[in-house]
Amino acid sequence: MAIARRLSPAKTALFTFGTTSVPDGQVGPWAIETFDVTEVEAKFHNLRCDLAGRRLDRIEPGTYRRLRHAERGVVMSNTPMEIMTNRQAYRDAHGSVLINGLGLGMLLEGLLAKPTVTAVRVIEVDADVIALTGPHFAADPRVTIIHADADTYTPAKGERFDYVWHDIWDTISEANLAHMTRLARRYGQRTTCQGFWSREMIHAYRR
Repeated sequence: MAIARRLSPAKTALFTFGTTSVPDGQVGPWAIETFDVTEVEAKFHNLRCDLAGRRLDRIEPGTYRRLRHAERGVVMSNTPMEIMTNRQAYRDAHGSVLINGLGLGMLLEGLLAKPTVTAVRVIEVDADVIALTGPHFAADPRVTIIHADADTYTPAKGERFDYVWHDIWDTISEANLAHMTRLARRYGQRTTCQGFWSREMIHAYRR
């Protein structure tokens, strides 16, 4: 199994956000898979997106990675839409970072390529996801993965983070906004800067 390690300055400069090197595998109902999108599949997918007014969901032909649940279906991938909706965190995160949601490990891998990120704590509610994705990052001393619920997890008294990112939703939906507001209040005392997966896209679709 490949292990993520601290990148040299030269390799960091070449890193492209959206890369995920966690190997394919399965634990319980969860699987990480490599899949291809053909030109024909991309064409019809993009046509459906255009007709539905969801141009931000368009995709290009290529090879991608995804995290799939046996019953819930695909909950994360490194397709262009997923990269775009996580780019805010990659851009803004620095110093000590807290991430709610491990998933495919795409964002975590990206943050570890940033010299300005000194530590990353990941809160993940599903033990099988941790068992599937977590070992890939075990060798990096900056990473701590905790099995806990973002809605109830409480850091140590007085502990603060330079940046907090929340990515715990399967779908992009206005119904998630109320939950985002609750998390913002809960973690607002722990950081001066936090962000939420897909919130900007939700607001864009509302306009």
